[in-house]
Amino acid sequence: MKMVVVLGAGRSSSSLIQELLNRSESNGWRVAVGDMDVALAQQKCANHPASEAFEIDPSDNASRDARIASADLVISMVPAFLHPQIAAVAIEAGVPVITPSYVSPEMEALHEHAVEKGVLVLNEIGLDPGIDHLSAKQVLDRIEEEGGKMIEFESYCGGLIAPDSDNNPWHYKFSWNPRNVVLAGQGGSATFLAGGADRMVPPHRVFQNARTIEVGGVPFEGYPNRDSIAYVDKYGLDGIQTLVRGTLRGEGFCAGWDALVQLGCVSDDVSMTWSEGCSWADWLRSFVPAQWAEESLESAVRRITNCSDVSMSNLQWLGLFDEQLGPLTTEGTPAQIIQELLEEKWELKQEDRDMIVMWHRFLYENNGERHEVTSSLRLEGRDAVYTGMSDTVGWPMAIAAEAMLKGTFKQTGVDVPLHRDYYDVILPELERLGVQFQETHRKC
Repeated sequence: MKMVVVLGAGRSSSSLIQELLNRSESNGWRVAVGDMDVALAQQKCANHPASEAFEIDPSDNASRDARIASADLVISMVPAFLHPQIAAVAIEAGVPVITPSYVSPEMEALHEHAVEKGVLVLNEIGLDPGIDHLSAKQVLDRIEEEGGKMIEFESYCGGLIAPDSDNNPWHYKFSWNPRNVVLAGQGGSATFLAGGADRMVPPHRVFQNARTIEVGGVPFEGYPNRDSIAYVDKYGLDGIQTLVRGTLRGEGFCAGWDALVQLGCVSDDVSMTWSEGCSWADWLRSFVPAQWAEESLESAVRRITNCSDVSMSNLQWLGLFDEQLGPLTTEGTPAQIIQELLEEKWELKQEDRDMIVMWHRFLYENNGERHEVTSSLRLEGRDAVYTGMSDTVGWPMAIAAEAMLKGTFKQTGVDVPLHRDYYDVILPELERLGVQFQETHRKC
């Protein structure tokens, strides 16, 4: 029997492990799931007869590496910075690898060795990145085959909350790694193309550049994310005038989050210490400049952020003006401290369901006429374990795993799913699982 080794059993792994096990009997697989918390790995295996849970000891790489070398396929769901060392071991052993993460320079450096070994290391095969690539490239390739010339391309994705579980004014709850959410926008300036010119938005202004995007009659806020200009080459869009990739949030989120950015409450570049027993109001006051220290906290916050009444109300809802309750941890970066509060306020409860929304817009010219195509996905999670985020991250990897073990993909080296060899296989399977895009077309 072939052995699939999954490293990491966190919240995004649930649907991946379930789908691998669903496919195990027909494919003759066993699925071994490893995590530092072996009880969590056992929970995700759910006593399936084709499963095995094992403990990852961070001080014993030799044991982990032996697992990798004896596998037929490795899927890395550990923190992204660990992917290259896992891939290096797998490549040396001739074992293919799947990760859902962006290709880092360290991973890219393994490309030639992977080619020499005849190994495919498939990255960016989750939701975003992943389904965004597959769905966008399918439409882009079709437009090109029909003779169209791309003028504008926009792509936004968000992990949000299903309407029946949306009971807070931020319209948001955590369905994936909270730290990644807290640090959103801090990975450098957002760069994109607009009207044929390069645009750059520094981190402290990213959330001031939100635009309204309507999906299924519901308005969302989209803000630019990371380096969109790199996708001119990646997607083969030479000469395109506008190209933006971004993140979606609910109405009012971006202005409220921008207030936290302007205050410095989500900064992660310096460690600070607060006194034991300080309240959240005391903590918030520590970000107020000395010249406004004598003013009321609300007045000072308005001076610094120029926030609206709605945003002020959202900050108050979080409890940041509470004079009684305060952080349990009093040392760390502001981002680490506020994450503690947000994990409480934005907790995805057992009865809650999340929602994935993705939206693409393609403006192109063909035979002298302009056309606009929009393609959108809206998928609600099954429950608080098999979330929409878990489904859309895990299902593409499970489908890719089956294809790789069957030898369907002929590519070798470090790769990402930007070719029809990938989307022709993965998208139909995703549709069967319920990941379906709705397309509209109009002449402009």
